[in-house]
Amino acid sequence: MVPKLPVRKLPLQVDISLQKFHYTETKQGVKRWDLAAEKAEYNKTKDLTSLTGVKLVVAGGAKFGDLVVTADRAEYHNDTRDVALTGNVIGVSSKGVRFSASNVRYLASRYLMVSEDRVRFSDGGNELEGVGMEFQTQTRRFKLKKDVSAVFRQQEAR
Repeated sequence: MVPKLPVRKLPLQVDISLQKFHYTETKQGVKRWDLAAEKAEYNKTKDLTSLTGVKLVVAGGAKFGDLVVTADRAEYHNDTRDVALTGNVIGVSSKGVRFSASNVRYLASRYLMVSEDRVRFSDGGNELEGVGMEFQTQTRRFKLKKDVSAVFRQQEAR
């Protein structure tokens, strides 16, 4: 006889709870991004999935490489496929681009990362910091909106 295992009751407003969540978004057979989390809780009424221990990998192609973004938590909006990342958000590309902020939203249809918070950005020896960000993940075009400071380090000749 198989022993009965206790089943944890789901919190209110949670219809499905998953451990080790992984979702891949494709368009015309090409991977756009991967979303993974240690835990996912789906609320059918709000069509929202709450995630913890989050890793979002946005495909950037051969020229720019993938962008890996990690965060403590996120909300995945199932209808728009947007991801709102919160808590220790850090983005690192395979080509050396790096940013950090407390909150970042990924607008999937526009391939755009946005934040209204203070953001730190580095690329090689250069560092930028400011409030508000727009980061186009396909072109790696980066914009800080206000209160910007910059440190440029001269690279040694190669």
